Amino acid sequence: MMLDRISLAYWFPKLQVSGVPVPKTEIVTTDADFLSLLDGQPSPSADGFLDHLKERCREWGYPLFLRTGHTSAKHSWKNSCHVASEEALGHSVWELIEASYMAMPEMPTNVWAIRELLDLDVRFRGFWGELPIAVEWRYFIEPQRVICHHPYWPPEAFERTSNWVPSNWMTLLEEMNAEPSEDEQRLLNFYCDEILTRGEFEGAWALDFARAGPMRWYAIDMAPAEVSWHWPDCEAYR
Repeated sequence: MMLDRISLAYWFPKLQVSGVPVPKTEIVTTDADFLSLLDGQPSPSADGFLDHLKERCREWGYPLFLRTGHTSAKHSWKNSCHVASEEALGHSVWELIEASYMAMPEMPTNVWAIRELLDLDVRFRGFWGELPIAVEWRYFIEPQRVICHHPYWPPEAFERTSNWVPSNWMTLLEEMNAEPSEDEQRLLNFYCDEILTRGEFEGAWALDFARAGPMRWYAIDMAPAEVSWHWPDCEAYR
C-alpha cells in the first residue's frame, strides 16, 4: 500500500518527534461516508463522526484550528479551519468536506486534525478581510541540507484581492517578507537540522514555519517538495 506522504497523519508524527515547536495537535481518523451528505442524503456514519469530533473539541476548548489531513481551506478562514464555538463546528466540517471533494484531484477526508490556534505575528488580514496574514517562511529541505528558503506569501496572492486587504498591504508585506535576523535564521536552520535528523524524512520537502514573536517560530505544515509551490525565480531549487 502506497503511503500518503501528503497527509498530516504521515508527516506530523515525524515532525513532532524532532522536538521542534509545533502546534498541539490531535489526529482523528474516520471511514465516514461524507459523499452522501454532498448528495443531500442522510449519512449516519458522518453524524457519528461529528458527534465524536464535538466530544474531542469540548476537551480542547474553543477557539481551535481544524483541518483534514490534506487541507485547511484557510482562504475561507471563518467558515472552515477557524472554529470559534461548538455551534460553528458543523459548518466548518461541511466546508472542509466540500472543499476536499471539489478539489482537482479530489482530496481524502479520512484524516482530520484538531489543532491549537496559535497566536502568531499577524500583520494584516486578507481574503474577505478574515484570514490572518502572519510572518511565515517556507524552507525546502532534503536529507543533509537546506536547499533554500523564501517568504510564504508572494505579492501575487493579494494583488487581485486588493479590496479585501488594507491600503498599505504592500508595505506591510515587504516588512514581513524581509529576511529574518541572523539569530532567527540560525534558529530555523537548527530546527531544519533537527527535523531532518530525528524525523527520518526521505526526499525533498517543503517545511513551513510561522512566527509568534522574536525567536519564537513554529513548524506548522509540510508537504513533499514536488507538490509544493515555489518562488519561480529561485535558482537553488530546480
